[in-house]
Amino acid sequence: MRRQGKAEGTRQMIRLLQLGMAQGYAKLQTAAESALAWGCWDEAAVRYLLLTAPASRPPQEALEVGWLDRYARPQPQVNEYDQLLAAEVQR
Repeated sequence: MRRQGKAEGTRQMIRLLQLGMAQGYAKLQTAAESALAWGCWDEAAVRYLLLTAPASRPPQEALEVGWLDRYARPQPQVNEYDQLLAAEVQR
């Protein structure tokens, strides 16, 4: 309700409770807890987690990414910018 407003928050809650009646309240609770753990706060996220089958992915092998070292670049020096900022503070 804080994020969506009282009226829209109430409507979303009612739609989720109706969905829980059809899908099971234990599944609804699990989906809501998962959505909150992901930082999602709206009906669409809970509905998605409730209605999609959990994907079971086979474990993947680690990839060798050592060849990416050729893209490594030194970090820029910002000492000059710090001097400019110090001069601005002294004004």
